[in-house]
Amino acid sequence: MNPTKANRADVNESRISPDDSAIDRILSSEEPLIPSSGFLASVMESVREEAAAPQPIPFPWTRFIPGILVVAAVLGWVTLKMIRQGFAEIRTISLAPPHIPAAAIQPIEQAGWVAAALGVSLLAWLFSRRLAGRSGLL
Repeated sequence: MNPTKANRADVNESRISPDDSAIDRILSSEEPLIPSSGFLASVMESVREEAAAPQPIPFPWTRFIPGILVVAAVLGWVTLKMIRQGFAEIRTISLAPPHIPAAAIQPIEQAGWVAAALGVSLLAWLFSRRLAGRSGLL
């Protein structure tokens, strides 16, 4: 016998507690598990049904790949046109700030005040929820 195997056997035997041997004795005395009488028949029926099922419909790669190539070509062409137009616009941009008419400033200013009021209302609501949550009211 190999000395390393003997050492392993000694270590394994020393780890077995009295409870382990009792469990082994109980498990060895039980009857072997035997499937019910209809189990094999039901499994074989399932296997036959699966074998008789038609094959799944294959994915139409012959239609899909050309479609993807067309979409990629169109996106590439649109991207190229946008880049070319962007370079053309950059050449014509002046460094002076744009002129905003006075009639356009007033609605923008009013919208800013409404947005500020909504923001303050939201912050007040969140703050009150936080305080109420700490007190256990919510």
